[in-house]
Amino acid sequence: MSLKIVITDCSWGDIDVEKEFLPKDATVEGYQLKTEEEVIEKCSDADAILSEYAPLNGRVLKSLKKCKIISNTAIGFDNIDAKTAENLGVAVSNVPGYCAHEVADHTMSLILATIRNIVVYDRSVRKGEWNYEIGLEMDRLEGQVLGLAGFGRIAQFVAKRAQGFGFKVIANDPYIKQEFADSLDVKLVCLDELLAESDVISCHIPAMKDTIGYFNKEKFDKMSKNPIFINTSRGKLVNEDDLADALENKKIRAAALDVLIDEPPKKNNRLLNFDNVIITPHAGFFSKTALREVRSRSAMNVSNFFNKDFSKINFVNKAVK
Repeated sequence: MSLKIVITDCSWGDIDVEKEFLPKDATVEGYQLKTEEEVIEKCSDADAILSEYAPLNGRVLKSLKKCKIISNTAIGFDNIDAKTAENLGVAVSNVPGYCAHEVADHTMSLILATIRNIVVYDRSVRKGEWNYEIGLEMDRLEGQVLGLAGFGRIAQFVAKRAQGFGFKVIANDPYIKQEFADSLDVKLVCLDELLAESDVISCHIPAMKDTIGYFNKEKFDKMSKNPIFINTSRGKLVNEDDLADALENKKIRAAALDVLIDEPPKKNNRLLNFDNVIITPHAGFFSKTALREVRSRSAMNVSNFFNKDFSKINFVNKAVK
């Protein structure tokens, strides 16, 4: 009997890339599953699942009768209860690094667009105005301090790009050694120093249980230099009401966000009302190259799993010893 493989998130309109790299004799079904009930209905007898956003919490996982591996077609895997999956003997894998250059480019683009008033100028000109003095008060990039909250691969690429524009880069990451940061000309600092000393603060921490709402009123209040705030990581890392309050109270002077808690945002999201906020539609990951890479690598995780070629898979739990 052939394997049954369910793709829970057909976000791209087809499953052709996945089928190219999945086992040739597998039965592959593609859906757009948004609720626990939908996932349970379609995946209860699946041997493998390719997911992206579909909820795979403990309740859903316990309903899976045959599943051996869940391959998340993403870097993050906060939609999956990886520990419960491990206890149930279900392997969980992801696709790290596939869009690191794209997200770093997008982060740098948001920084530059905000500091140089690009979006404000464009809106103004389209309304018939011609005034270079509107928008944020501009300062020279050279010598400004960029603070990176989290210093993984994407943040490291951001540091390299920012240094090319003359930024001094500092970072906070408890898992990185100063010797490594030194090789990239980046100073590691405590979080309070980063919040106090940065002209621009960019969020690159992973979404985990203890980082939800990480950027909140307490941290915004410690941002002494009225910085620009950037988030290209995950929306749920930021308390959006506290961010809106910080914008209103001038604790931060602008924000640029590629991710939100609700995507797309609800109409009553306060962040939509600010002229000094740029929001892009979770597009930081996107390029044709990155999209094919994440889809093919996610499918290959499944093929390699059933071929027992475990060394080629990035597991995020220990279901496979």
